Amino acid sequence: MSVHMLPLMIVRHAVAEDEHPLGDEARALTSEGRAAFRQHARKLARLTPLTGIVTSPLVRAVQTAEILAEAFGIGQVEVHGALLPHANAHKRILELALELGQGWALVGHNPGLARAGARALGEELPDKLRKGTVLALNPSGKRFELAWFASPGRAVLRPGERRS
Repeated sequence: MSVHMLPLMIVRHAVAEDEHPLGDEARALTSEGRAAFRQHARKLARLTPLTGIVTSPLVRAVQTAEILAEAFGIGQVEVHGALLPHANAHKRILELALELGQGWALVGHNPGLARAGARALGEELPDKLRKGTVLALNPSGKRFELAWFASPGRAVLRPGERRS
């Protein structure tokens, strides 16, 4: 695959603990979440290569990014504050997506990721951005077009397809 064809991937963290004694920031992936996302990440690595991965600094996102990096053979994950969950996260996520461009994965949280994805496409997402889901986008000027949409344990959706 040509480097010009690499999508930008928006990745919601995998299934995590509901709570943690040290607070929301410390919530880790569950063992089931790790296993399911590891399998999902291997499937994703067969769809496209990646250039790099940036992640929210929260534990569950970093752990998701590390599993993704392992599957794609990427040695380092970068932490970026723009991927932290907050009220206007979608704006900062879109700015970061445009700055990084093709071949990068951005790992973070809802609702910011889902809002960023919908705004990037200019339409609703083809399905819910469940935990561990990847929205792959092809840059098109200052917007993006859907490349594919992949949730753990589900078939990959291509442009024009929607879950019912």
